[in-house]
Order: sequence, then structure tokens, then C-alpha cells
Amino acid sequence: MTVTRSWQGFAVLLLAVVCAGAAEPADTRPNALDEPTPAAADADASSLRVLAPTATPEPQHGSREKYPMDPLPAQQDPWCATGCSAPGCLPCESACPNPAWEPGWFPIGRITCKSPPHTFWFGEITAVGLKRDAQPSGGWIATLNSDDNVVLRASEAWPDFRAGAIVRLGRMFTPTWGLEYSCLAADSWEGDAAVRDQTPNTPGGLGNLFSPFGRFGDSPVDDFDYNELVSIRGNSHVKSFDLNLWHRLNMPPEPLQVSLFYGIRYIDLGEQFTYYSQTQVPLGTGATQFVDVRTKNDLLGAQLGTFLEWHVDPRWWFDARLAAGLFNNRAAQTTLHRETGDNPGETFRENRGTRGTVGAEVSLALVYCFRPNLSTRFGYHFLWLDRVALGAENFETNPDILRNGPAQLDVEDTIMYHGPFLGLTLTW
Repeated sequence: MTVTRSWQGFAVLLLAVVCAGAAEPADTRPNALDEPTPAAADADASSLRVLAPTATPEPQHGSREKYPMDPLPAQQDPWCATGCSAPGCLPCESACPNPAWEPGWFPIGRITCKSPPHTFWFGEITAVGLKRDAQPSGGWIATLNSDDNVVLRASEAWPDFRAGAIVRLGRMFTPTWGLEYSCLAADSWEGDAAVRDQTPNTPGGLGNLFSPFGRFGDSPVDDFDYNELVSIRGNSHVKSFDLNLWHRLNMPPEPLQVSLFYGIRYIDLGEQFTYYSQTQVPLGTGATQFVDVRTKNDLLGAQLGTFLEWHVDPRWWFDARLAAGLFNNRAAQTTLHRETGDNPGETFRENRGTRGTVGAEVSLALVYCFRPNLSTRFGYHFLWLDRVALGAENFETNPDILRNGPAQLDVEDTIMYHGPFLGLTLTW
């Protein structure tokens, strides 16, 4: 009995020890369960290596994959220049992801960014064909037999197109400020026209060409009408010089970029219109009329404009130059009149005046970049001026005023020069 009780007590004691070991609390150190074993760490690293993306092959030159549609990471814009990081250099703020261009350059654009140094020169030379369009376009000069059968107009003295050139030279002193000098000049619009008639007229001579002096036959004037020959000649020239301060606006890195320019401009516009007629009336002596009219416009004023660039691709883009100006026009006209016949003689008269004149200039171009610093431009150019003195419009058709004066100055005319152009732009 005593032995049995002793074994029972030992068994109970052994069971208590075993239960105490099984109930020992777990380690409560922070993140103890998060610490991976070396084997687990190796397994995680192995799994990461399996899931890592493979490198994407470099796309071929010219591929559209160089210009992905997905948003680019911060500080990487396809319109910037490689290595462009100077403060204020917009839109260039970092390296350009497009390796197709030489490092350190961006396709030419006076308002887009070029990598340091940002002070650079740019030059442009453009060949342009300009047409002269005047309003009024040139009135009647001669009719045949009646007051409505027009055979000669003043506009026939001006040829359609003349070759010209536009030259620009500028320098950007900072990424946003620069100066530009430009000039426009064209060959003279010079031409002539004539008409002759040898049909019998009412006074008994030959010639039925009527002039504006006698209202084209409505009230014929001796020495001026019943002409057998009428000829005209025209000459016109225009030159423009301007100096502008450029300000490139701080805009986000987008394909469309805008600049403003402010400056002064001088325009020299001059014309000459010559009229000659020959008549057999009065009979026996006949008469000739020679009228030479010359006008000059010296326009000096201020202009304000904008220059827009819309980049479709790094190699080509559109640009537009729009300018408007207000000018002080020192206008003048001189008239030399020489005649033979019943009233032979010669007179020279002139008139001068100052007028306010407005003008505008528009240039639209498609630009293609051959090299990062050389591009070609093709487009259309307009130069419009209002309230100027033109030669044909200052041709005096009143015989009394022509002979005795005073000379009249007409500064209410409008003229526009326009035509296509092709040019090259270089930066250095």
C-alpha cells in the first residue's frame, strides 16, 4: 500500500513538470515572428530575382517608340535639350530622353531652349517673291472712242512679282531675353504700258484715245484728248528695318511656345508714275503732255508682335510671326508737268505732310531641321500698310490744277506686299 502511493505521487509530479514545459509562454520580443530565417531570406531574394523585369531593347532610330505617349518621369521632357539644366531654361530642365540628337543641342527655334551656354547667336536669310497690291489698284488712264471702253489702266505699269530678301540677325543674352535686327528689301517694281490709235476723229485728225483730263470723252479737252498715243510707266520700291527686344515667355514644357517682341521700325516706301500723251488736236500744231509724279513715305514708329512655335516633331514644326505697328509718316509728292502745243511750258510743284499710319506683318512657315543648328523655312509673307501716298493716286487729272497748282497730296491709300518665301536659319 505504501509503495503504491509512492509511485502514484511520482507520476503526478512528473505530469506536472511536463505540463509546465508545454505551457511556457512564447517569446514576446517585438517583431520576433517577422525576422526571417536565412533560408527564408534566400527564398525571398530568389523570388525577387525571378520577378524583376527584363531590359527593353533600344528602339531603332526614327521609331515612334522614342516618343512614348505615356507620361514621362519628372524632369524628362522630349522637347528639352540634353544637359540643359540652367535656372530659367524653359522648357528644358533636365536631360532629354531622345538620343537621336547630338548632346547639348535642341532643334533651332529662337524661343526654345538650347543647352548651356544660353547666350547664342541666330541668323536667317530668306528669299521672297513679293507682289504689289494697291487699293485703289490703279484707275483708268485711257479709253477708246467712248467713256467706257477702257484700253489702259494704271495698274498695268506695275509688274506682279519682284524678288526680295529678308535678313535677320539676333542674339539671346539669357534664356528669356534677346535682341533681333531684321531688314526686308525688294527689287523695284518697274514696268510700262502703252496704247496707240490711228482712226479718224471728229476734229479732223487721227486718234480717238480719251484721257481722264476730259472725263474719258465726256468733255474732251484740247491738248489732252483725241490722242494717238498714250503711255505710262511705274516704279515702286520698299525697304524695312527694325530692331526688336525679344522676351520668351516662361511656359510649361509643351510643344507650343510663345515669345513677344517690342521694337522700333523704319519703312521707306517710294513710287514714281509717269504719263505721256500725244495728240494732233489742235490741228496743225498738235500737243504733248508729260506728267511725272513721285511720292515718298518715311515711316518711323513702334511695333509689337508675337512669335509662335508649335513643335509637331523634334525635326519639324510650324511657326508664325505676327506684328502690328503705329507709324509717323512724313509723306511728300512732287509733280513735274511739261507740255507742248497751244500752252507750252513746264511746272514743278510739291506738297508735304505728316500723317499717322498703321501697318501689320504676318509670316507663316513650315520649318524642317536638317541638323540641330540648321533648318529651312518655307511659307508665305505679308506686309500691309494703310494711309500712305502712292504714285498713281497722286496723278492730278484736273488740267487747271496741273498747270497752275497747288499740288495735291493724297495720303489715304493702302498697299500690301505678299508672296512665298524660302529661307535658312542657323544658330551658333
